[in-house]
Order: sequence, then structure tokens, then C-alpha cells
Amino acid sequence: MTNVKQIITSHNRSILRKAEPKEPDGKTCNCKVKLDCPLQGNCLASSIIYQATVTRLDNSHHETYIGLTANSFKTRFSCHKSDFNNSDKRHSTTLSEYIWKLKDKKIPYSTEWKLISRAKAYSTTNKLCRLCLEEKYFIIFKPHLSSLNKRNELINTCRHRKKHLLINYN
Repeated sequence: MTNVKQIITSHNRSILRKAEPKEPDGKTCNCKVKLDCPLQGNCLASSIIYQATVTRLDNSHHETYIGLTANSFKTRFSCHKSDFNNSDKRHSTTLSEYIWKLKDKKIPYSTEWKLISRAKAYSTTNKLCRLCLEEKYFIIFKPHLSSLNKRNELINTCRHRKKHLLINYN
């Protein structure tokens, strides 16, 4: 009969093996047209901090947004595109709110994406999420990179921690 220590050790070992997501087959991009890759050939990167720059085409004014994803950027990018195209998701992020304000006023815009940093998501050993901390660092200390981000994002708890709780396992 297995004891509690063995169960927890086994659980931790399996979690740590999954902790560092790998790009499939060492690829960094799977876009059909490489020049159309939203992240300059790094769309399969995971555990990243990214920046979206929205430029108004009528007056060249630009706003910036800092975001993060523990999944691949391509997955997160698809969610952003969905937010931009479905009016019922217009309040999903401050970025989508801004895009919808421009759309409502029929102002043309362009969006550019950039990889800012890489960091590990929540670690069960030190109980820290470097990914969330890094995003908060950029919002606080480099506000010119995150003009659209709201300051209340700083008090949010780490969303990556929940998947490591034992309650999620049978």
C-alpha cells in the first residue's frame, strides 16, 4: 500500500516534468506564410510576456498593452483575435476594449506584436510565478510599454497556481 509521501512525491515529479513546456519538434513557428507570423517567427513560444502595439492609421497615435501566456503565443493570439471579432467579448481585456472603441468610431488601426520576455510559470517548489511577477514588473516600472493596462491588474492573484492544487487530482 502506498503512503501519502509516495503519492505526493509522484505527483510533484509528474508536475515538474510538465513544468517546462517545449515547442513541438523544436519548431518556433508553424504559420503557413512565415512572413505573416504575428510574433516574427516565434508564435509557438510559451511562457512569455508579449506586447501589442495598436497604431491608429488616421493620426499615427499608438497605445501599448503587455500580456502574458503560459500556453503558446499562437493559442493566446487566437483568443485575442476572437475578442476583436466578437462584440460579446469586447470587455475581455483592455486591449479588446480599445480595439472595439476604434471599430465603433470606424477608425482604421494596425496591431503589431512583440515578444518582451520569457519566464517560468508557477513553481511548486518556491511558490512563485515568475511569469506573473515579470508582467507586473513591466506594468509598474516600464509604463510606456503598457499604456492600456489597468493598474488593478497588479493585485490579481496568479492564475497558474490553481492547476497545481491537489484538489485537481483524483
